[in-house]
Amino acid sequence: MSGAPVGAAYRAVMRAAAGVARLAAVLPGVPAPWRALGERLGRLADGERAALANRPVLWVHAASVGELAAVRPLLAQLGARFPGRALLVTTMTRTGLERARALPEVQAAALLPIDAPDVIRGWLEALRLEAFCFTETEVWPTLLEALAARGVPAVMVSGRVSARAAARARWLRPLYRRALAEVICCMQTAEDAARIVALGADPRRVQVAGSLKFEVAAEPPPPAVEQVRARLRGRPLIVAGSTHGGEDEIVLDAVARIAAAHPDLVVLLAPRHPERFDEVAVLVARRGFPLMRWSKLVAGAAEVPPGGPAIVLLDVMGVLAHAYALGVAAFVGGSLVPVGGHNVLEPARHARPVLVGPHTATAAEGVERLVAAGGALRVSSADTLALAFDDLLRDPLRAADMGRRAATAATGGQGALERHLKILAARLGQADFARAVAGT
Repeated sequence: MSGAPVGAAYRAVMRAAAGVARLAAVLPGVPAPWRALGERLGRLADGERAALANRPVLWVHAASVGELAAVRPLLAQLGARFPGRALLVTTMTRTGLERARALPEVQAAALLPIDAPDVIRGWLEALRLEAFCFTETEVWPTLLEALAARGVPAVMVSGRVSARAAARARWLRPLYRRALAEVICCMQTAEDAARIVALGADPRRVQVAGSLKFEVAAEPPPPAVEQVRARLRGRPLIVAGSTHGGEDEIVLDAVARIAAAHPDLVVLLAPRHPERFDEVAVLVARRGFPLMRWSKLVAGAAEVPPGGPAIVLLDVMGVLAHAYALGVAAFVGGSLVPVGGHNVLEPARHARPVLVGPHTATAAEGVERLVAAGGALRVSSADTLALAFDDLLRDPLRAADMGRRAATAATGGQGALERHLKILAARLGQADFARAVAGT
């Protein structure tokens, strides 16, 4: 398909979305999903607009909470090395927006504007934009073409393109080729670099820089984690994090298989999407396991019942990365169903052995590193997951050794941050940028 029809169709869809967003922004009683769309019209709060006024702006886009955590080291370095600039962060989710606004180095945050020509034009006209960095595969053609027309450098950081994503996007190649023509692509692996070139990126602008997820520093756990630890009273706990539909059932089946051998077991079940909390609670009830919600444990409104395996439902966002520290071991979801896997480095940083399913294309670098180091195991079903849980619970020495190997592998991938900063300095061609990267 030629580029013109694809581009015209894409712009028409985005204009329609912007029209719906404008209605959602003014009509009363609009459902939450539509109201959220109405917040993506490129409008900043008065205080944030003032914080950006008359200052050059470095804009960083991170779609989700996980990507925001991964890009946090880059944000910190940009804030420290370029104090004359204002840092603007955009996300795709309300939870990510709240986290971004809480970061001390960030001057302003917003939901990413809809990729419609008039919305993007108004957004860019309000900013003295010096550079735009975006994570992984957040390719927005209207925005990227508008930045190129204005001469604003755009940089894909910690870039990732799975084989499945590349296959899905092939029919959009004419659109991507125009959008990516001027983009500097800092990719996680050589495979990611080859795929972004196949989608239309200029090979001269593509480099392998590694994953920023390896650069995330450990942060003190929130008080809630220690409160839950105290309420466990020493009972062994396994974390099943970022689970999707179909995986919660597999985890519960695995727990049922080892219930008699491990009657004191507690499983922390953390669905990936908050809209599934109630659905997962119903699944647990149907299996006959006692269920406590994390929020009620923290508030003191619930206790872990004595005896018998029990399930704690992690029903708040932004805690999972710290909650992995409570576990003997961790299963990371999105991997027993064809999603592609999620961040295995979070439990690894806490020196916990990691279990994953066969579908890990989107988390390939981290998974392969942990498996090769002996810090992670692959499972494929409720039976193999139960066997892995049982083995690690029965053999604390093996669990501890796997955890140490996982932690070593997680820190062994560092260096991506400096590679990203050097590429930024070289490509942006700004003398003060280069001096700041060099530390002079």
